[in-house]
Amino acid sequence: MYTTIDSVCFKNMLVGAYQLFEKKYEIINALNVFPVPDGDTGSNMLNTLKSMYSMISDVDTDEPIGIIAEKASIGAIMGARGNSGVILSQIIHGLSRGLRGKKTATCGQMSKAFQYGILYAYRAVTRPVEGTILSVARGIAKGTRDIYRVETDFSKILEASIVYGNEALAKTPEQLKVLKDANVVDAGGQGLIFFLMGCLNGLTGKVQDVDVEMNVKPVISRLETHGESFSIEYPYCTEFIISPCKVSAEEVRKKLYAWGESMIVASGDNLVKIHIHAQRPGIVIDMASDWGTLHDIKCDNMVDQYNRKSAKEKRITKKPLGMLSIVTGDGWNEIFGQLGCDIVSGGQTMNPSVQELMNGVKNGEYEKYLILPNNKNIILAAKQLRKMLGDTVTTIPSVNVMEGLVAAMAFNPKASVEENEKAMNEAMTEVKTGMITTAVRDSVIGDTKIHKDDFLGMSKGMKVIAEKSLEKCFSVLLKNLVNEDSEIVTVYYGNDITENECLKLIENVESEHKDLTFEMQYGGQPLYPLMVSVE
Repeated sequence: MYTTIDSVCFKNMLVGAYQLFEKKYEIINALNVFPVPDGDTGSNMLNTLKSMYSMISDVDTDEPIGIIAEKASIGAIMGARGNSGVILSQIIHGLSRGLRGKKTATCGQMSKAFQYGILYAYRAVTRPVEGTILSVARGIAKGTRDIYRVETDFSKILEASIVYGNEALAKTPEQLKVLKDANVVDAGGQGLIFFLMGCLNGLTGKVQDVDVEMNVKPVISRLETHGESFSIEYPYCTEFIISPCKVSAEEVRKKLYAWGESMIVASGDNLVKIHIHAQRPGIVIDMASDWGTLHDIKCDNMVDQYNRKSAKEKRITKKPLGMLSIVTGDGWNEIFGQLGCDIVSGGQTMNPSVQELMNGVKNGEYEKYLILPNNKNIILAAKQLRKMLGDTVTTIPSVNVMEGLVAAMAFNPKASVEENEKAMNEAMTEVKTGMITTAVRDSVIGDTKIHKDDFLGMSKGMKVIAEKSLEKCFSVLLKNLVNEDSEIVTVYYGNDITENECLKLIENVESEHKDLTFEMQYGGQPLYPLMVSVE
């Protein structure tokens, strides 16, 4: 139980956040498309935390928690870089204000201090945009508002913050079109989740017990840049610190408001940090020099940054042959990812377009692709892509993810396209597959009468099964799939049932199939509570 946070715990939390960022910042860079796709959000946030760490690394843990928080705040503000770095520094600054004067902090006091941090972050941004780190921060604040009033273990508060943060992060592509177009979540928001995870790791060492995905891999990580030119009205990313500053942060915001965009004005103790995308940075700096002494002046041309990043991506040597798999569900994403597949999101009722498949090929790591559609409705789009790209792509006609999986397992990157095509098609004939979904309306298929909410079992060459219970449907489907040569049954459960529910379903049929070995995996697929493969 972490009911009271002392200086040792608090320092460990901040150090844990920095250490996790050292491992994860490149993931954030890969997600970075807004406000400028220059691929440096993770680096900027890491530099912010590195500066914070430099201020607290040698601090004696006998110091009150408020002093450590104050030093962390100064370091973060002085080292903040970029939009998300400056916002992160304000979260840390708000923490320090919430902990000011305290030797230790109760769970409630720590929770309120984090709420202070989110408040300060909002105050720093002149024009908040939905779908960014601020949306994730607000989701965390809203989700944990009731919890922190009753929970006495701060590690539980952090765990809840991560859960609510991930929920808010998942919504960012729907809030910001540029994220949806690039098929990524917000980079700064992901960075905030990593910050909390690092804090939890530093406090307890048990971040792996939290139900979140640490190894974030964007579906297609690079924004499509082929043939595009990049222009921006305010091309100069300008940053500096005024210390001491004779005017308030609010007055600075008002005076600079008309001179740029993406402006963040972060206040500290007797200092103000400015980040602004300016059209004429010289005027901004000249104005600021009247308000106090300027430090750490930085001015980058974002067009140059973007072009350098684009050129670097074009120089990446692609590997000869790989696989592109169309899947949906966190579990299936992980399974195919571990087999080395590039992923395009899609499946039943979410068929990707030919353009989306083309983007996956052009933005991928390989010169040529074997495409696994994993759905009969996507095979045609994959074949159409072949007409457009020629022998760059070859379709392996998998009609579901289970066929796609056995095909992917037969892939040999050292073999030719023709050899792989033959081996992968042969592998798909060695597995029997079935799926269970629910009926959305009354209907008749063949001689099978179906009622709304019935469980439907389906497999190639087999008439549709309609049952009132999932247990009965699974039992009948399994009997139709297995024969005397069957050895292994793998059940992939979707996002509509739990692991324990799936385990119970398997236990109910094991007595009828004593010669079979049952395996269970999380697929996370929508619409289909169970997918079954028999080998």
